[in-house]
Amino acid sequence: MRISIPPTWRTRIDRYRLRATHCKDCGRTGYPPSEVCRFCGSKNIETVELIDEKAKLVTWTVIYSAMEGFEERRPIIIGVLETLNHKARILAPLTDILPEELRSGMEMEPVLRRIGEEGDSGLINYGIAYRPVLKKVE
Repeated sequence: MRISIPPTWRTRIDRYRLRATHCKDCGRTGYPPSEVCRFCGSKNIETVELIDEKAKLVTWTVIYSAMEGFEERRPIIIGVLETLNHKARILAPLTDILPEELRSGMEMEPVLRRIGEEGDSGLINYGIAYRPVLKKVE
């Protein structure tokens, strides 16, 4: 998979800070960010950051046949998550968990993970993934 440096640079803030837009009219939050509310069409929106917000797992799929360059990461787990505070729906890879350990409603948190490296340019690509919230041992 070939990733271009200019688009990666332009979208870095929204991608790495997990930014979304919250509509002041209908009260809903959409991810990825948009200039208009995808739910009501209003332009009365504000940017919110979801990077520190935990989420619950809504559903997921497990991919066993990965595309070129991702074979060593099999199985790839992709989840739909809903943030606990803003109720934004996010489609993201899941990490640090086995497919048989997944449960609907489990609490997850965003983490930054290395996705890969572009061979020609040497560009290292990172992205947001979600992992289970670690329970504190007392």
